Amino acid sequence: MSGKKWILLVAGSKGWEDYQHQANVCCLYQIIKKHGIPDEQIVVMMYDDIADNPLNPSNGIISVVDDTNVYLGVPKDYTGKDVTPENFLAALQGDDSTGKKVIKSEANDNIYVYMTGVGNEGTFEFPEKSLYPAEITGAIKNMSEENKFSKMVIFMTSSYSARMFEDFPNHVHAYALTACDKNIQSSPSDYDKHRNVYLSDKFSSTWLKYLSTADFNTETFHKLTELKQAMYIRENPGPCPCQFGDTSIANCYLSEFLQN
Repeated sequence: MSGKKWILLVAGSKGWEDYQHQANVCCLYQIIKKHGIPDEQIVVMMYDDIADNPLNPSNGIISVVDDTNVYLGVPKDYTGKDVTPENFLAALQGDDSTGKKVIKSEANDNIYVYMTGVGNEGTFEFPEKSLYPAEITGAIKNMSEENKFSKMVIFMTSSYSARMFEDFPNHVHAYALTACDKNIQSSPSDYDKHRNVYLSDKFSSTWLKYLSTADFNTETFHKLTELKQAMYIRENPGPCPCQFGDTSIANCYLSEFLQN
């Protein structure tokens, strides 16, 4: 019997110049909601300083897919000072010490994690602190040992993001896809002249636009790695998706993770 689907959406940055990260999270949230995942099974982490920012010419956050306001209705599970590596790891592992919403997954449940933000060579940055590879890898190993999921997918879009998963286990039914290899910076995309910001990055823009029209019952996660589909343009040098862990999960239908 299939279990629940759990979603963890993380924008690791703050500030107007990094608009794209919170925009990515809000856009993905709206797409997932349309496919029936209830808020009780979605955890959102974002600083929440964009929608009402003094530099914002209009309230809200604009979608890279269709220019609509995707800020409306997004849960405020972790905002401001609560957007930390510690709370991310706790929320992922179902640790109630945060005093906020966490993923209460069980053995038959699937988990999808999307992380968008600033990356350095060996870290994923939160507003005040860094997340290190050993921390996220250790959390997933612990969850596997405690039978807290059936399958897990992690998408990370940040510079040098492949460095976060170089020691990722391939025997725990978890699959990671990163926007960049370990030596490449992420590329912003979809520049908005009105707001003077980028609405997304190449990896996320491709993913979000694809999801907005995809049939979740027939399409798989493997799409972003199929360069023949011309959905993701590889530059030389430039960002390219890198896979880690149990790559067979890339062939799972989107509905197994993103649809109720």
